[in-house]
Amino acid sequence: MNYDYIIIGNGIAGYSALKELAKDTDKKTLIISKEKENTYYRTQLSHFISKDFTDKECYVCKDSWYKEHDIDVKLDCKVTKINTDKKTIITENDEEIGYEKLLIATGARAFVPPIKGVESDGVFAIRTLDDLKSFKKSLEDSNTVIIIGGGILGLEAAKSIQKTGRKVVVIESFDYILNKQLDNELSLKLKDELEKLNIIAKTGKNTTEILSEDGKVSGVKLDDGEVVEGELILVQTGIRSNIEIAKNSGLETDRGIMVNKNLKVEDKDIYVAGDAAQIGKATMGLWTAAMEMGQIAGKNMLGDNLEYDTPKPFSLLNLDEIKLFSAGSHDGEEMKKEDGDKIYKLFKKDDKIIGGILWQDTKYMNDVKKIVFEGKPLEETKLKEIFE
Repeated sequence: MNYDYIIIGNGIAGYSALKELAKDTDKKTLIISKEKENTYYRTQLSHFISKDFTDKECYVCKDSWYKEHDIDVKLDCKVTKINTDKKTIITENDEEIGYEKLLIATGARAFVPPIKGVESDGVFAIRTLDDLKSFKKSLEDSNTVIIIGGGILGLEAAKSIQKTGRKVVVIESFDYILNKQLDNELSLKLKDELEKLNIIAKTGKNTTEILSEDGKVSGVKLDDGEVVEGELILVQTGIRSNIEIAKNSGLETDRGIMVNKNLKVEDKDIYVAGDAAQIGKATMGLWTAAMEMGQIAGKNMLGDNLEYDTPKPFSLLNLDEIKLFSAGSHDGEEMKKEDGDKIYKLFKKDDKIIGGILWQDTKYMNDVKKIVFEGKPLEETKLKEIFE
């Protein structure tokens, strides 16, 4: 069978493109994915660790939406190769399906470092709904959970696990937790606040071995010889783009699949969006970026000529008791204000504000972004009330 548009991958990038393509009611569209479920909120998986839920609660839209827009959906089906000359995709079952325009939105997978013992029973990396369900089942018989990786996702998972009554130990290789988002003062403060929640952060430590008894996780050994006991391990050490289809098809790849600013593979009717795409030296790895890329790719498949601008880095963390926002760099002269437990910091370099951190009061985050990324004067934002 032939389609006008085919999307490989039904993460948020693929779904966002699909919403645009659905506007072209005269064309036939297929979305195909190796996942067993329709598009779900992947960024919310950590939050569901502490909650009972049904799959449909995680879905971005109702199943009926696809039928209403006459979109064909093929789930639990892996695409292995693209024949760019014939303009067809080939599935693992050797089915060949034709396209006029194609979007690759295969996303990324969790990166699991080659730590000794990593294959032991009880080691998880949550990237899919199936991963989450398996982890929750194992959590029932665990008292202490060790998280390798102290980034935003690691801390969100730690908080969700803490809500179930388990002790959590976070292993972070950098000397300061969230060292890219926070300065040293607030990083140490965050560490102290986490300990109040029974989340212990061990910083400046690397995991050299995952220990096990009879093949089942019993703890980890750190590079200074310390042994941390635990029955379950969650690895949160980043992601790697899924580029195997592109490699098998002769498309140019690096860390991601190479595209221009229009998200198009040169000289092909092929577009790439989301975590799988690479523009220049940049891969995104952000939900909001994948959503925007999907929208732009979908519009361009319909005939537009839009360009995607690489987003500026910012981070938001909400752990109920702990809230923080960070944007830009904190390598500069510090401007600091305090109001009870609230802390506001801006960082200046060469008379320009290059970064900002909000601790326990994130309502000014849009002002910080405008100041840091757009050069808007502090005096023209609501933050002037704080720094007067």
